[in-house]
Parts: sequence; structure tokens; C-alpha cells
Amino acid sequence: MARGEPDVDTAALLRLRRTKIDTVYAALAELGSGAPKPEVVEVLEAGLGEGELAFLDDLEGGHQGLAEQAAEEFVRFEPSRASNAASSAAMVRILLLQSLDMAWWGDVPDYLDDLAVQRAPELVDLRELRGAGRIEFGFGIASDGLVHRGRDFLVHRFWPDREPGGPGLPFVRARPAMVAALNEIAAATARMAPTGAPPIWVNSMVRSVEHQKKLRRLGFSALLPSAHCRGWAADIELQWFERFGAADALREVLLAQLDAGVLNVIDEGRAWHVCLAPDHVARFAAIHVASF
Repeated sequence: MARGEPDVDTAALLRLRRTKIDTVYAALAELGSGAPKPEVVEVLEAGLGEGELAFLDDLEGGHQGLAEQAAEEFVRFEPSRASNAASSAAMVRILLLQSLDMAWWGDVPDYLDDLAVQRAPELVDLRELRGAGRIEFGFGIASDGLVHRGRDFLVHRFWPDREPGGPGLPFVRARPAMVAALNEIAAATARMAPTGAPPIWVNSMVRSVEHQKKLRRLGFSALLPSAHCRGWAADIELQWFERFGAADALREVLLAQLDAGVLNVIDEGRAWHVCLAPDHVARFAAIHVASF
């Protein structure tokens, strides 16, 4: 439920909106990746902006703007190791599902550049929390330093079970409620996972718009607008978790949170994207404070 919307069942509304998006996705998949852009736009405009998706007209650009953006993503899509999607239609599905994040957080300002993230008073330092034993999930830290990159190479080469590959978090800062939500996911998964499985691994949390554009230039499926750039999204590694027989436990936990309307959850292949619903921020913020 977006802030300012009527008091409705958040979980039920989220399910209805996702079902409508899946209908649009099915129509695009039937078109096929080689479809011309006008046909893609026609399918999108027919499916967006009405019924459960009428909220799109309240977002920047409206449903026509989203249809144009989605059509452009569709026709320019090329499969790659960096992409989160395996097909044009799947790429558009991710974009449309991320629009549900914007229904919740569309009026929150972006962190435009790296300095904005570093100076944001509402964000907490993940390294300090981890040092204090208040982080239950794993994460790496991105670095351009030669020593750090050499360490990452050795870990991924000789101890691949220790942590997944990838650059690590670009920023070690996060909203307290997001930290508490991820801790809850980690604890629930740990209770269900096989003995010996490591904690869940978070690939990404806060990003600046500047960093998002950099990822885009490198070939990643980094979309804008994004709840990552507002501090309300995270990506949780799933593919790496398969090697411990723990991926099903993580999927079950995330889908339960989706069904409850706590999170918007998007299967993006290697990692799953999660976005916290505004209705649950106060609860998780209180949990974070109580953990001191």
C-alpha cells in the first residue's frame, strides 16, 4: 500500500498487482524477443494503468512513461552474465515488479551521489553493527584496493563455500529497519536450513543513482527509479546458497514474507530482490532500537 492510499489489505493488494503484472509478462513472452517496439508498446499500454495497476499513473511518467521504458528495455535486451534476466520479457517483468516498490516509496528522495549516501544521517554503519554482533547476515565490502581484491580472488578461488563471488556492497550503510528485516530473514532461514549452512548473504543494499548508472554502463540490469537508491531494497544471494542445500529454506522464508505483505520479492535469478513495505517499517525500526 502506498502512503496516502486508502486503508486496504497490503498483502491482498500486492498479490492482485503482481498477478496483473504476470499477465502482462505472459503476453510479452508470447510476442517473443524479436517483436518490434510498437507491438511491445501496444501490449504494455493495454495491460498497464487500469484496475490493479491504476496506481502507475500516480508515479512519475505515468503508465505511458513506464510502457515506453519497458518497451525500450525489451528491444535492447541482450542476455549476458551480468543481466538479472534470461529474456526480454523477463527483463520487463523485473521492471514492472520494481514499480510496486515505487508505489510504496515513490515520494522518497533518491541518494543522488555517493556523498549523499555517506552523509545521510538516517543510515547506520554495517561494519559497526557487525562488530557489535548485531548483524545476522553475511556481506562483502567493495574495494578498488589491490590488497582487498587479491584477498577476494584467493577466497573465491580456494574457499568458494566461504562467500559468493561479486564486488561486495558499494556502501556499508543502511536504514535500521532494513537491517532488522534482513536479520529476521536470516534468523528464520537459519532455523530451517540444513546444519552447517552459512548465514544468508546480502549482495546489495543502498546504492546511489550515480552508482546505479555505473552498474548500467557495466552491463548490469540496474534500473531507475530504484528502491535501492532510496534505501529500501536489498538483494539476497540465492544461487550460492544452493551448494549448501539451503536455497529452498530461503525461498520459503522470502515467499512467506511476500504472502504476508511484508516484502515485495522479485526472483532475479542469482539473487532475489526484496523491498520493505512502509506498513512494517515502524516494527522493524523498533526491533533495531531494542537490539542495543
